[in-house]
Amino acid sequence: MRLSFFLPALALLAAASSPAQTFVFKGERWEINDPFKMDSSIPPKPVVDAKKGTINVIRGEIVRVSNTGGMEVTLTRKLSEVTEVIWPLPSRLKDAQDNVSRGEPAKALDNVEAVLKFFEPIKNVPGSWWARASIVKLDALDRLENDAATESFLTAFEKEEAAKLPEVATQIQLARLMQRARKGEHDAVIKESTELLTKVDTAELQARLHLVKGNSLFASKKYEAAMATYLRIPVFFGSETEIVPKAMLGAARSFRGMDSPSLRDQKLDTVANRYLYDIIVSYPVSKEAEEAKKMLPKEERAKAEADQKKIAAGGPLPDGVIMAKPKLAAEEKVEGNK
Repeated sequence: MRLSFFLPALALLAAASSPAQTFVFKGERWEINDPFKMDSSIPPKPVVDAKKGTINVIRGEIVRVSNTGGMEVTLTRKLSEVTEVIWPLPSRLKDAQDNVSRGEPAKALDNVEAVLKFFEPIKNVPGSWWARASIVKLDALDRLENDAATESFLTAFEKEEAAKLPEVATQIQLARLMQRARKGEHDAVIKESTELLTKVDTAELQARLHLVKGNSLFASKKYEAAMATYLRIPVFFGSETEIVPKAMLGAARSFRGMDSPSLRDQKLDTVANRYLYDIIVSYPVSKEAEEAKKMLPKEERAKAEADQKKIAAGGPLPDGVIMAKPKLAAEEKVEGNK
């Protein structure tokens, strides 16, 4: 997910030019120790450079050692004095995103809670990863389908300052729609997601809303409309690699739902199998790939797995395969830290 409104233009430039973890104060910048970077000891411990700032959450301070005239001086600043955060994507937040994509929500929650705890004291400072981590937590809770935990977290999240920002507010609306879909309120979900699609302009939110709408159309047995909705995602939002395999799986299921004696000449089951093949080949570590393997006939599943291994080994891409579109490198440098 991309919270592009979190960094002003100058902060974006700073993040792109400086990969170091940095807190900005009025007239001063401090490099900060990365609490998620561990050494090789057993058990591993955070790597600490005394010349960089270390956060003491309990005292609400950042402490670092400065060498002036051959003398070491301990300097402190208050966390409340931080005016801007310049921080590359935290490793544990990336791990949490990967966990969600692989269908490992419990592991995702473990990783994302560490990020939330670290950024909690500066959650409303421009550049903080707190809001982004909160959205990832919502994703993980949604995967667990634990509506009680999701409701508790959403209720608290809606009271935060970040929840007033347009894109975060839309993410919360999206989470509410997912809850309603699980309750079977599909007509309302279809109507509201259609309305929301006219109000959002980010690729990620467009893709997610199309997915929610497609799921409710499918649940309502409106298979052709569901198929058309799902397929807008790989066509128009192909860089949203977490969402594309979900959409392709939904499209495959929709084609199978459409299959009938009157449409036999269309060979829709064959079309569905092609999408399942593409999921296995293009998104092999996704949860959707495991589902696709269960749905494909044995011979076709074996071929898909063999072709995926050939591609992983550097072999040529089979004709017609829909491969994941990579994110732009420039996006990755400041992803979510916005």
